[in-house]
Amino acid sequence: MESEDFFGYRMKNRRKELHLTQEQFAEIVNTGKNHISAIEKGKERPSLPLFRNICDALRVTPDYLLLGNARSNKVPKEIYDSLLLCSEDN
Repeated sequence: MESEDFFGYRMKNRRKELHLTQEQFAEIVNTGKNHISAIEKGKERPSLPLFRNICDALRVTPDYLLLGNARSNKVPKEIYDSLLLCSEDN
């Protein structure tokens, strides 16, 4: 499994832990079911705004989805604020 596939794998597992279907989750994060499916399969990557929505909806930190580090969802405000200022390319 390639490293980017782990993101989708962790996302899918956490979504299932929360007993959400792809359709329910897609509605919560304001995207389509097919896009969620593609992300979970490692075929697509989310935009930065969608990534933030995914983290919030799954109640996980960005590092959990990206790196697998399990920590609480208490990202320091200055880091979260800095992420908000990033462009989608960053």
